[in-house]
Amino acid sequence: MVNVARAAPLNDIPNHGQLAVIVLDTPVLLFRHDDKVFALDDVCTHTGDALAGGEVDGFVVTCPWHGAQFDIRTGKNLRMPALCPTGAHDAWVENGDVFVRLKV
Repeated sequence: MVNVARAAPLNDIPNHGQLAVIVLDTPVLLFRHDDKVFALDDVCTHTGDALAGGEVDGFVVTCPWHGAQFDIRTGKNLRMPALCPTGAHDAWVENGDVFVRLKV
């Protein structure tokens, strides 16, 4: 099974911001933090709603619906009401494009 795909041009992700994309039929939220990129499942584990549009502060994204927080580097849940982490995937930049390897 192929689990690596080009996700977006790096320049489409604002620095210290995010971009919601679909990678191999999976909703993924890409984050750019200076020269690093990170990829999480675009889902808050509290209710299953999208994390896209949530405030990003450093390496923390806050769910726009109920305030749960997740570490963008690992997917670890940092604040309730989320009790479980969200999925984190490998992401890197190659020739100006962001690639994601989905962890299955």
